[in-house]
Amino acid sequence: MDQSPSFPGAPPLVAPPVRAVQRTGSAARRFEFVLACGVVFFAPMNVLRVPGFYFTASDAFACLCLGFMFLNRSLHLKPLGPGTAYWLLGVSLMIGSLLTSSLLAGVVDRGLILSMQYLFAYFVLPIVLLGRPWPETTILMKVFIGSVVLMILHGIYVVDIVGETNTTFVSGSGRLMGFIERDNECGALIALTVPMILSMTAMRTLHPLITLAILPLITYGIMLTGSNTALYAMFYGMGVFFIATITPQRAAIGITAVLLMWSGLNTPVVRDHLPAAFQKRVLTGLESGNLSEAGTFDDRMQLIHEATHFAGDALVVGYGADQYREISHWHTPVHNLYLLIWNEGGLFSLIGFLIMLTGGFIAVAFPLRYRDSREVFVCGFATLSLFAVLINAVPHVYGRFWAVPILLSIGPSVAFLNDGPNWRRKKRTRRS
Repeated sequence: MDQSPSFPGAPPLVAPPVRAVQRTGSAARRFEFVLACGVVFFAPMNVLRVPGFYFTASDAFACLCLGFMFLNRSLHLKPLGPGTAYWLLGVSLMIGSLLTSSLLAGVVDRGLILSMQYLFAYFVLPIVLLGRPWPETTILMKVFIGSVVLMILHGIYVVDIVGETNTTFVSGSGRLMGFIERDNECGALIALTVPMILSMTAMRTLHPLITLAILPLITYGIMLTGSNTALYAMFYGMGVFFIATITPQRAAIGITAVLLMWSGLNTPVVRDHLPAAFQKRVLTGLESGNLSEAGTFDDRMQLIHEATHFAGDALVVGYGADQYREISHWHTPVHNLYLLIWNEGGLFSLIGFLIMLTGGFIAVAFPLRYRDSREVFVCGFATLSLFAVLINAVPHVYGRFWAVPILLSIGPSVAFLNDGPNWRRKKRTRRS
């Protein structure tokens, strides 16, 4: 990559500039960070929310943390660094178009509620979580991974030991819904942690032995959800990471892992001990090569074809928030966020969402101007691109369990830019 300066006489771009940020060691500042950890830890726990309104335990911690940030004067005005302007422009355009469409459709109440949810997830949470120094950024990522591991362990208990079905945590067909209370979304969240875990290992903020212990657990957790989308998403995240950080050693590890997994799936002793939901919904389609046998693929494709037809009449103004289910023949939202936002908020709402994603990609790509930045880039790029692929199979994504892993994956890039040339040295000093 060209490391030449952008103007004559400037030094080579060997490290990002140090940004002067007020840091205090007061008790209030430490408590603020504890609250931020609470935001991250409770983000996957969708079950802990107010009845009748989507306000979770994670949201409560976020509000408290934001209040302490005001008191500590530690608000981050550019939480996504160079991508902040694009991110905020995209969020504003998406929400503005959705509100306008809802107003014209006569569903202002739904428009306000949905807009507030997206505003909290993609405007408030970046302020709370991003722009923090490197040690805090890595701790937040570890707390989130710990929360996901806890959810998987709880899933193993309720599915394999207790044998629950048709409960808060397990569907009637025996699929793990976890603390999120949704099976496909639970699997997608687990898959989103895979690039983060691998990247943290490459950044030497997570011990390789811990990674070797977590990854099989992650894989089994996805099997418990019986989600085809989550399984393929996990492979995608791994593939992006290994391609971006390819070395002979990592290539050998990746090939070995795939071969072991494939041989295990074809071994009767191993197959018989796999979760029943995985055998029924995933293995059947893998063995036959027929996607129509993999879950509800045919039903989703019918909804996508219908949504594509409706989108032609929503070029400027959409049908309004949560109104797709009202116009659909199947009375259910299409499981494709791009088409759902287009239909409910109009084409400009979709453009706004894409601009927001562009802001995230700019934030993670900007460190590539400097040396020793590949690891932080891969962390953000792999997770963001995986998110962009996953939302082809899900409806709205204002849930905090969606926003938090995306923001945490961007965090290392922002910390790299903010902490300056000694970011790696600071990390090692604090670990020693």
